[in-house]
Amino acid sequence: MADDDTRDKIDPTMPDPADLEEVLASIDPTPVRMAHDYLSQAGIESFVFDTASSRMLGTTAAVPARLMVHADAAADARQRLKIWGFESLA
Repeated sequence: MADDDTRDKIDPTMPDPADLEEVLASIDPTPVRMAHDYLSQAGIESFVFDTASSRMLGTTAAVPARLMVHADAAADARQRLKIWGFESLA
């Protein structure tokens, strides 16, 4: 876990990753971005992690793009993603 000083230098708007849960992962970052947009429209704050690493390595399962949400919103986000057809990407 990064200390507060390190995290603030990287991106002060990003929450501590320890407070987030992964709700979707895919080697293709496009559906992860789409799911992020859908969750935003539904009022659920989400964050896309590892898209740069995923692109850098190509479409390999080594580093999938991940969609993260606050832990208290994870169940709602997973339910919505399942309804929208995203559960098969995880």
